[in-house]
Amino acid sequence: MNTISELLISYREAFGLTQKDLVEKLVDYSSDFKNLNTVTVSRWETGTTSPSTNKKKRLLHFFASGTCLHKNTKCHDVVEGAYKQLYGPLSEVFTRNYQYLIGNFPEFEINDSHIYSLMTFSDKKAHIEHIIDIETVTNVPGYYSLTPMQLESLCNHPSSFAVVCARKKQHLGHFVMFKIKNSVAEEVVHHRKYEHRISMEDLCGPNEKGTYYVHGLYGKNPKIAALLNVYAYLYLFEHMRTTDNVLIFSSRKDGVLLTKDYGIKLIDSGVDESYRFKWHGLMSPVEDILFSDTVVKLIF
Repeated sequence: MNTISELLISYREAFGLTQKDLVEKLVDYSSDFKNLNTVTVSRWETGTTSPSTNKKKRLLHFFASGTCLHKNTKCHDVVEGAYKQLYGPLSEVFTRNYQYLIGNFPEFEINDSHIYSLMTFSDKKAHIEHIIDIETVTNVPGYYSLTPMQLESLCNHPSSFAVVCARKKQHLGHFVMFKIKNSVAEEVVHHRKYEHRISMEDLCGPNEKGTYYVHGLYGKNPKIAALLNVYAYLYLFEHMRTTDNVLIFSSRKDGVLLTKDYGIKLIDSGVDESYRFKWHGLMSPVEDILFSDTVVKLIF
């Protein structure tokens, strides 16, 4: 039995549906299921056959559109378990395709104890300085403008996602996202507002719907980058109900390459008038990120 099989069975059990009932719901939900019948659903549930990647994506969007993926449900636990299995295949993809884009330092033994929330980490200030140093050198000179105090305040906001990977006090990587108001996201993705001038007033409360802006992602090797991505996927999945979009603003070609197969779309691009770099604004609904072609093929 695979993940989709478990989801279909768990969904029917949760709502007391027959396979015929489920077929009717799916046909009403999307034209992709217009020729669906109970024989096909039965085969999907037993794992005899498997839906196409596109149909898997439509099924996952269907589950996400209702209440079955809410916390403390069987469907939620099935999907959460799938994301926890993402590290292995994702690290292989990163090692094979992106090792020249991330870091290429020697492989470390990685386990969960090496990931820390920046908000509660005892050596927070040193890691904030590392983040600023890395983000400064990966952008054009003078562009990155946040001070340690400003970055710490943004990371400490209750709706922010800020984790670091560390080993013996060595900074191995980080993944930082801020939940900003949708109106602010529109300004950033079209480069009408500088991304590094986001302030506390631009952030959303924990229960307020908004857009997660990826402020920084870095891993010293592909496996660390993959591990940090898994934590981000799990976080976005848990906060899907209060997240509309995910936004990436990149002044680097590798930023576009890294997001190409992961459900995020190019919205706008241009050349910055002050710093003369080519910029790319990318943004997509959170469901498109969570259920991108790559992720669906790897774990669903």
